[in-house]
Amino acid sequence: MITVFGGSGFLGRYIVHQLGNLGLKIRVVVREPNNALFLKVYGNVGQIELVRGDISNSRSLKELIGKAEIVINCVAIFYETNDQKFKNIHVNSASKIAETCKIVGVKQLIHISSLGAKSGSKSALLKTKGEGEEEVIKIFPNANIIRPSLIFGPEDDFFNRFARISLISPVLPSIGSATKFQPVFVNDVAKAVTFLVKNKSEKKYLELGGQEVFLFINLLKKLLVHINRKRIILKIPLFAAKIMASINDFLRLMTGNIFPAFLTVAQVNSFQFDNICGSDVEKFEDLGIEPKGLDIILPTYLTRFRKKQIKE
Repeated sequence: MITVFGGSGFLGRYIVHQLGNLGLKIRVVVREPNNALFLKVYGNVGQIELVRGDISNSRSLKELIGKAEIVINCVAIFYETNDQKFKNIHVNSASKIAETCKIVGVKQLIHISSLGAKSGSKSALLKTKGEGEEEVIKIFPNANIIRPSLIFGPEDDFFNRFARISLISPVLPSIGSATKFQPVFVNDVAKAVTFLVKNKSEKKYLELGGQEVFLFINLLKKLLVHINRKRIILKIPLFAAKIMASINDFLRLMTGNIFPAFLTVAQVNSFQFDNICGSDVEKFEDLGIEPKGLDIILPTYLTRFRKKQIKE
């Protein structure tokens, strides 16, 4: 049996889907099971179990993990709220999961992190993810650490967000003009996780990026091509972006997250660093997986934003 924390999230649902196709019994720990009922169709009757749980409650982790031989931790946040902080989710909760896995005798722990995660990072997001990695490996030395680049797919936050902005704004902001990204298709990341499960892989660091490397501005240009819209792309210096993000964070926290997180300080700080794979770790090619490119996948889910051409 496999226990997946955060299985109803963007990446988690694809992992559950692929593992379900293998016929494995899966326990998915989520905060609101009623919002994750769609996961049931990824397996046969009784194959996928939804369990209400909160990873910040360490006393219940042993019960949540149950008799699982494999545990996958997909839980992450990309901005802080009043009750969810980077340190608590990325470090404290991740280490508690690793500790409990060790205690109950879990054979394999797969921990999802991010490219650029580093305990010395100036980005609170990447810093806590780096600290989380270190804690997990310290406690569970044979853990698999997965570091994806910017993940894209039907439910992604990046391309969908900027596509929505393009519907109401003549300008798209480009932040960190020199920062490089290596976008990776969500289903390809799920394939890599499934590979590790099937092969019962021990300690492994995987950095997962797509076939191409882009600057931020080039990602926006590619988006506009696929949705057939012309917009001005405005390069925003990091200092200006931080001011905008600070205002956005303030309004969001003051309104109890009613005001949307268009841009956060954590995101801006992370845009200062390249998001591409290193040369000294394993990648897709080491698993025999060929990642799909943006031009193949973007048209499959951005059609609702596409400007219709008028026939003459």
